[in-house]
Amino acid sequence: MKILLSALFLVAAIGCQPADEHDAKSDAAATRPDVQLADDVMLDEYLAQYAPYEMFFDASGLPEEEKALLRKLVDASGLISDAYLLQTSKAAIDIRTELDNQPGPSAEKALTLLRRNGMPYDQLKDHATFAGGEPYYGGHEIYPRGMTAETFDRYFAKLDEEHQAAFMDPYTVIREDEHGGYYAVPYHVEYAEQIAEIAALLREAAGLATNTSFRDYLRLKADALESDDYFDVDVAWVELTGNPYELVIGPFETYSDGIKGVKAKYESFVEIVDQEESKKLEVYKKYLPALEDNLPIPDEYKSNVEGLTAKFVIVQDIHRGGEAGVGYQAVAANLPNDPKVHAEKGTVKTFWKNMFKARFDTIIRPVSQRLIAEDQQQYLSADGFFQFVVMHEICHALGPRTVKVGPKKGQAANAAIGPVYSPLEEGKADIAGMLSLVWLMDNGVVDANREREFYVSYLGSLFRSVRFGTQQAHGKAAALSINYLTNQGAIAYDADTQRWSIVFDKFRDGVRNLAGELLLLLGNGEGDAVMAFFDQWGMTPELQAGLDSITDLPIDVLPEYKIQWD
Repeated sequence: MKILLSALFLVAAIGCQPADEHDAKSDAAATRPDVQLADDVMLDEYLAQYAPYEMFFDASGLPEEEKALLRKLVDASGLISDAYLLQTSKAAIDIRTELDNQPGPSAEKALTLLRRNGMPYDQLKDHATFAGGEPYYGGHEIYPRGMTAETFDRYFAKLDEEHQAAFMDPYTVIREDEHGGYYAVPYHVEYAEQIAEIAALLREAAGLATNTSFRDYLRLKADALESDDYFDVDVAWVELTGNPYELVIGPFETYSDGIKGVKAKYESFVEIVDQEESKKLEVYKKYLPALEDNLPIPDEYKSNVEGLTAKFVIVQDIHRGGEAGVGYQAVAANLPNDPKVHAEKGTVKTFWKNMFKARFDTIIRPVSQRLIAEDQQQYLSADGFFQFVVMHEICHALGPRTVKVGPKKGQAANAAIGPVYSPLEEGKADIAGMLSLVWLMDNGVVDANREREFYVSYLGSLFRSVRFGTQQAHGKAAALSINYLTNQGAIAYDADTQRWSIVFDKFRDGVRNLAGELLLLLGNGEGDAVMAFFDQWGMTPELQAGLDSITDLPIDVLPEYKIQWD
């Protein structure tokens, strides 16, 4: 049973067994104790954090060849979840098997939470355990259990340059040897069984693809998964043209590496491309150099974005696998993350329009109606939220990607800064995005009459993100932005109504000041300084009280993907 099946499918799979198979499972279950679960009150509290939302796609009218292609892409996406679980929580695999044989509503609730979190710990409750008894470890299955950043660093310092590179490679796991030391194992070796199946499916799908660039991309992706060398396929991805479907698959994000912040996790999206809507965003490409030049930092901190391809793709996703299907449900992405690809080619900025609608309708609007001043709610809109996200993704490509000064000069910023890099990068993209939006309005590219709409919708999005908690990258970045901008007078808090509002005549200055500080932190590459800055602008009593007042509202979407094939 794949972890990304909907809760409905999980229940059906348990309840519709043939009689003899069901009896066999019951007999097997009776020979071992049930999985230890949190009590029903706690399970219900955890489930209430998520708003179920059906993501339906009707493939029945497609030509048979295209359906066959999509089926293979969906199968590959499902298999990537197995590799992801091996990276994240082997306990989750065992618990899932046990819960399949454990009757009752408590097991069904725990299965849904397991599917949503990819581990037996709730990510929105600071990784509180809801199934099993093994304590949470931030290194997941990538590092030996118990290894800390300090342990890693002490051993790392003794290695030669070649082995150091292997230890910091985004695509290796760290394992203990028989002599009390450690060694690095490439992903394609550690997860060879899963990768072989996925690569075979991608090559079969390539044989069905009629778009030449997509066919080549699928074959290159199969090769890359088997070698952990992604540069050529990432370039091919940026250069895709005219493809009606898209598959984003591989190890990308490093958010969940709680030890060094550099190890990428497997994820996947199967997407239907909206060609016409995507073309509407192409206008932003030519302004990248001007937006970089507008950043409030010295020239030596700026990056060269001349000639980079900024590809914008609006899609409907029909399946999410691996890390994409658990935890924080993204509405957009700026990938790949390889600084070399960024510098030499550019990125793909993807926007999932079905997830946009789900997030705004079920999360942002209800939260904003409770926390934003009533006289400013007229400015809240889905389009305003979309514009903010577009700018956020554009601005992942702006600013320092490597350390610009000091002894770490030239080192990738994420490797130099460590785990706190992810919230810094998310905060930078938020604030540089708003700063760039001001420039676009002032230069007639974006309608300046919608300025208030953009700012208030941005504030609503911040309240949505901060509810993920300050242990999560987006939540940590949102808390910092709210509190820094409040201190600057760009956001006002009314103690009587316990609501926030944008101070329109001070907002631009506040954004510019914060952008400068975040960008310098990126370029300086000092993890301790970044941590101190986030600690300075962390959770406040006012913000915590606001969050406590909306605990009855869901925090994130629980997507339930369903495809009608016939």
